[in-house]
Amino acid sequence: MPLSRARRRAGLGRGLRGSRRGNTAADGGPRSVQDVERPSHAPPPARFVEALESIRRAELPGQAVLEEIPAPIRAAPFAVAIEARFPGEEDADQSSGSFVVLHEPDGHPVWEGDFRIVTVGRAELEPELGDDPFLAEVAWSYLAESLDIESLVMGHLAGTVTRTLSESFGGLRMRGTSVGVEVRASWTPGGPDAGGQLTAWLRFLAKLGGVEVLPDDVIPLRRR
Repeated sequence: MPLSRARRRAGLGRGLRGSRRGNTAADGGPRSVQDVERPSHAPPPARFVEALESIRRAELPGQAVLEEIPAPIRAAPFAVAIEARFPGEEDADQSSGSFVVLHEPDGHPVWEGDFRIVTVGRAELEPELGDDPFLAEVAWSYLAESLDIESLVMGHLAGTVTRTLSESFGGLRMRGTSVGVEVRASWTPGGPDAGGQLTAWLRFLAKLGGVEVLPDDVIPLRRR
C-alpha cells in the first residue's frame, strides 16, 4: 500500500469505561472521525462508521475499564484502538490488553475481508503455573471459546501465546518470582459489528485474569 495514501484514525471520544447503568461503551452517538494527514474532507466509509457505532453500543462487563488509545496509522487506512483492563487489588490489574479494529475499504487479500481485529491480552498467573505444559493451549482455548460463545462470524484466526518468568534480585528480592502469559491474536470478522467482537474479547480477557464477570446490575465488593 503506498505510503502517500491518507491514513485516518477514529475518534471515539475521551475515555471508554464500563458503566453499570446500561453498561455500554459510551453514551450518545458516535463522534466524528478525525483524519491523520487528511488530504481532503472526504467522509469516512459508512462501514467503518457502523463499526464505531457498534463499539459505542457494546455491552461491557461492569468491572472493565476501557480507554481509547492512538491507533496504528500504517496498518490500514482506517483504525481505532482501545486499551482494556480488569483492575485487581492494590492497584494491580488482573488482566489487561489492547483491541484494534483495522479497516481497508477496498478489502485486503491477506485478510480476505475489509476488516481485521488485532488483539493483545496479558495476565499475571500463580507461580506454580509456570511449569504447566498445557498453559499455552489452555490460554488459547479461552480465546476460541469466548469468540464461539458470541456466535461470531469470523475467519483466519491466528496468533501466539507467550509465557513469561520474572525473578527479582537485590532490593526487589521480596517480590519473588512472577509468571505471566500474553496472548496475541488476530482474525477477520464477518462484518462491521466490532462491538460484538469487543464483547467477546473482553470475555476472554476476564477469563484469562480469573475475573468473574458479574451481571450488569451487580456491583463488585472490594476487600478491605
